[in-house]
Amino acid sequence: MKISTYEDKGIACAQYVLIFFNLILWIIGGIMLGMGIYFHVHSDVYSTLTSETYYIGANLLIIGGCLLIVGGFLGCGAALWDNQLALLGFIFYLVISLGLEIATAVFGYQGTPGLERIALKHMTQDVQTKYFNMPNVRTAMDRLQSTRHCCGYNNYQNWASSTWAKNGTIEGTLKPPYPVPASCCNTTMVGSNSATKCMELYNSGANTNYIYTAGCFQRYKDDIIMFMYSIAAFGIGVSLLQIVGIMLSFVLFFSLSGSQGYKYI
Repeated sequence: MKISTYEDKGIACAQYVLIFFNLILWIIGGIMLGMGIYFHVHSDVYSTLTSETYYIGANLLIIGGCLLIVGGFLGCGAALWDNQLALLGFIFYLVISLGLEIATAVFGYQGTPGLERIALKHMTQDVQTKYFNMPNVRTAMDRLQSTRHCCGYNNYQNWASSTWAKNGTIEGTLKPPYPVPASCCNTTMVGSNSATKCMELYNSGANTNYIYTAGCFQRYKDDIIMFMYSIAAFGIGVSLLQIVGIMLSFVLFFSLSGSQGYKYI
């Protein structure tokens, strides 16, 4: 980079600002990529129960992060290589990335209701059929119910019509009318972690104070909204940043178009 040869110190300043801007792109891109990977690795509960909806957001974060990291390299190269064609390529890349980020933001705000319907469909199947014969679903559902203090998808009564309730479990024969898994136990009310004591006090629906009665889907729905709105906020923030990058690039391009220190090839 021939900054020392430029008489116009404003041009040199613009180049430094562009390089600094691309460092910011790297940092934000790295954060987004790390978040996306984290959600993939540490998503055992939600990814098992509603994988179709969960991974959409995680994949958007990974794609967006990769785009920003690549864009950062292109932008720094455009300034360091003294090449106007590279700068034009960087501007074009930012415009394309801006469109994708705007689409991500729109999806985050507008796509949430559709994802909620898909999630409810999956969770209904998990409770009604998959919990009985799929160990990974059972483990995930038990963890969700015990940690989020919920039971069933709409409420605790959903378990009564499930395959698990109709066939019983290894714990013994289930009693009507409203059998629930031990993970629905409200350990705070019981005063201990004894599932046996909890089931005795609950007495198959006679005393619901000893179990969690609210459905798990509302808990998951809240998480979907928070997750997707966070992605939308990221998309809006990055879009604004990319607009600044496009403006800086254009200013630098036209300022250096007549300079001997900058070239097309």
